[in-house]
Amino acid sequence: MIKVENLTKKFETITAVENISFDINESEIFGFLGPNGAGKTTTIRMLSTLISQTSGKITIDNRSPESDGEYIRSIIGLLTESPGMYEKISAYDNLDYYSSFYSISNTIRKNNIKKYLKMFDLWDRKDDLAGTYSKGMKQKLALSRALIHEPKILFLDEPTAGLDPESAHMVRNFIESQKKEKTTVFLCTHNLEEASNLSDRVCIIKRKIIRIATLSELQSDDKNKRVEIVFTDDADRYIKLLEEIDEIKNIQSDKNKATLVIEKPEISNPIIIKKLVDSGAQVLYFNEIKATLEEIYLDLIKDEEAK
Repeated sequence: MIKVENLTKKFETITAVENISFDINESEIFGFLGPNGAGKTTTIRMLSTLISQTSGKITIDNRSPESDGEYIRSIIGLLTESPGMYEKISAYDNLDYYSSFYSISNTIRKNNIKKYLKMFDLWDRKDDLAGTYSKGMKQKLALSRALIHEPKILFLDEPTAGLDPESAHMVRNFIESQKKEKTTVFLCTHNLEEASNLSDRVCIIKRKIIRIATLSELQSDDKNKRVEIVFTDDADRYIKLLEEIDEIKNIQSDKNKATLVIEKPEISNPIIIKKLVDSGAQVLYFNEIKATLEEIYLDLIKDEEAK
């Protein structure tokens, strides 16, 4: 659905995006993650044809922005970080105006305006000026605008920013539901828990691409695996024994729990268990703790900055 090859964007002497390449499949939710200034918004602007690339190639639905920009704009929905609605007209009129840009019938336009205003709990205030809306309501109105023509591809830049927990939960459920509609979602967010729960794959970027992978792949490749041991008694009784095991890199204890950092648990775990059992330790649980996306992300960004 989306193919990017060696994409670069320069603004005079500043390189915002440098030689990035990736493919996104139909109905995939693709998490696009990175710190402020990493090039995320610039990439979205290029993919949505708002700005042109300095070099490289973009293909969307087998079309290029250079020759088929109008077609590409007709199949994408864009939610920017700043909603940017017309504040002196009503919410309904905002959607009516923006939906007029697309080749959809008046009946479908009206039905979709009602559908999305109801979906995001805005129907009762459809006639109120957009300027009277709260930040969260404006965000939901902007999301309605992005969906009004039922696009094949959604570019979402911080979709739950400013939303209360209930509304954010509703938006996340909606994003997840788009897979059934075969909608491709390009999700740009600083909420790493959100990205972890929603994304089929994540792309971590800091001007250049650091890594593209599923969460499971990232967890498998994480060099510092953590293991939690739960004892029947105080874990401190076994700290000295654990410190004698070369395979263990770091130990932390809390009451009857000990957390170990091990590089290769598949090799080390049997050694650790045997030594503990031989010493008479009563072990209730021995579990590997998967690293979170946030932990992996921070490590990758730190490693990139150290280069």
